[in-house]
Amino acid sequence: MSTRPVPVPRTCQAMYVVLTPRPLGVDDTLPLPSAALLRHHGTSAAALERFESLRHQRVLHHRVPVERAVDAAVELRVEALRLAEEHDGVVVDLTVPRVLELGSHEVSAGAASQWYVLDAAAVLDGRLQTDGLVQFGLPELRIDDVGPGARAVGGAVVAGIVHRLVAEWPDHDPVGPAGITLRDIAHGLGDPQAKETPVKPVLAIDIAHDDRAQVLTATWQDDPAEVLFAGA
Repeated sequence: MSTRPVPVPRTCQAMYVVLTPRPLGVDDTLPLPSAALLRHHGTSAAALERFESLRHQRVLHHRVPVERAVDAAVELRVEALRLAEEHDGVVVDLTVPRVLELGSHEVSAGAASQWYVLDAAAVLDGRLQTDGLVQFGLPELRIDDVGPGARAVGGAVVAGIVHRLVAEWPDHDPVGPAGITLRDIAHGLGDPQAKETPVKPVLAIDIAHDDRAQVLTATWQDDPAEVLFAGA
């Protein structure tokens, strides 16, 4: 592990494929993720059926300076979803291979859980590890030694941490001690009442950078369920 600052890349990129029943000008011909991979990342059966029924592609892509990553990510996702809405299509996110199942009006940088998935295989091994933060130039986040009974609370804490990471990056390096609140979690989960959620109690966490695995690791000394939710 390391307490050195996390390296900041110069640029970030994201890519979407809009699939439609009719061509939108000239068709793109990008190889698409398999249905099994999309399902692995949480795509529903209904969305998979739509995905498999559409044959025409429009690829949307950006590469931007890391300082523009968050705003550009929102702009590109909204553009892709609006295009799909206007042409009876679906959007495949190629950063985290999955079909996006939300409307263009729902896209929010603050709703961190929209931008990553938790690796399903890692969860079974007792780890919560994100997949998706690379589009912001951030390392993925990992929390180790999470038992089956702590997965739901741990997943909520991940959403709160990622909300803060995205909001503060790259101006503030994530390595070091931090505090996560119910308000952070509410924002991260996209709760419309997040601004009214209390900022106390605070869960103390410590974030380090695993130089070998190139991920951020978060640890806490106290039980998040006791600290954050015992009085809920």
